[in-house]
Amino acid sequence: MVGLAFALRLVWVLVTQWQPTFDDDAFRYDFTARALANGRGYIHLTGDPTAFWPPGYPVLLATAYVLFGQNVIVAQLLNVALGGATVWLVYLIGRRLFDHRAALLAAGIVACFPSLIFYTGVTLSEITFTFLALLAIYLLIVDAQSGRQRDLRFVLGAGLVLGLAALTRGQALLLPLVLVPFWLRSGVSRPVIGHKLVALALAMGLIVAPWTVRNAIELDAPVLIATNAGVDFWIGHHQSATGDFGSTGGAQLVFSHPELDPVAREVRANNDGFAKGLTFAVTHPARELALPFEKLFWLYYNDEEGLRWNEGHGGQNFLPGNVRGGLLALSNVYYFAVLGLLVLGIGRRFLPREPGRLLLLSLIGYWTLIHLAFFGNPRFHAPVLPLMALLAALAWAGALTGRDERAH
Repeated sequence: MVGLAFALRLVWVLVTQWQPTFDDDAFRYDFTARALANGRGYIHLTGDPTAFWPPGYPVLLATAYVLFGQNVIVAQLLNVALGGATVWLVYLIGRRLFDHRAALLAAGIVACFPSLIFYTGVTLSEITFTFLALLAIYLLIVDAQSGRQRDLRFVLGAGLVLGLAALTRGQALLLPLVLVPFWLRSGVSRPVIGHKLVALALAMGLIVAPWTVRNAIELDAPVLIATNAGVDFWIGHHQSATGDFGSTGGAQLVFSHPELDPVAREVRANNDGFAKGLTFAVTHPARELALPFEKLFWLYYNDEEGLRWNEGHGGQNFLPGNVRGGLLALSNVYYFAVLGLLVLGIGRRFLPREPGRLLLLSLIGYWTLIHLAFFGNPRFHAPVLPLMALLAALAWAGALTGRDERAH
């Protein structure tokens, strides 16, 4: 399955010939990585220091550019490697939580997942974050199943990886709390859970703290990871909020206060975003009750973003219309088929008895709730697709097992 994953992703990279020419997140990540590789620091297009985008992926990409040259194919091959490694992690997690058959099916689902293949072609953080998150989850599962409750080596290792994940996507910061139900169901005592949470927090802090100090120096402000958090919060909580990115995103907020210099304006937009968003939430309770349902729809309503990012959302069309339409349809059909199997996997027992299924459901639930606090976009569900694949594979494996038993 890993070989298949590598092959499919490599073929996609060779077919697309994508370049970061359209001014979007993929372009900015590539630009920032090249600036870091050239010794210019973590800067905006203007040359000013910035923390608008989380630094994890650009730093990794800059390292690859230093080692292998500043060519977008280096970034794409890095995605190919991490995508293949993610498939291997899915298999390992499936073996730990379920059995060989379910693990192999889940790995196959992820290896062939159209949108995950499509994301391989662009310089976005989805592939890197998904790999890091799954690696941390695997280490924590190994720890929980080891029987050595007070041995914190795997926990500390997972904490370091989660720190890198949080620097890639800040939503990972609170992820350790999701593990509490899994630990309890796995028989870990409450005092030991407390020790594990402290170890995770310390290890994550060891990774995140240097970047926070850098922000305090460069931006003269206490920015934990990125200043886009406030802007994203405001996008999901203002008078014209629609639950998704909207027609202008956070432009109204980002470009406010033209009298300030770029660094001060960035920090001010971040702070104003949280303040104005919270004010709207408090003063418009009826609208706030409706917005989460709209965000949920935009988060999961299709699986087309992987291909659309390769096209620069219309700015870099490279496929004939019929091929493009076919790939979009394939991406959606595959995605909804996995969701259907996932529902069957949950439905086998409405309240999961196994710690593994509880962990997967908790992680998907956490990821969903985090984005309901901001805004929804189909791109954001990419990191939980491997988790969905594991649950879908469980239902598929159960059906095959039943068929095997009837055959005998």
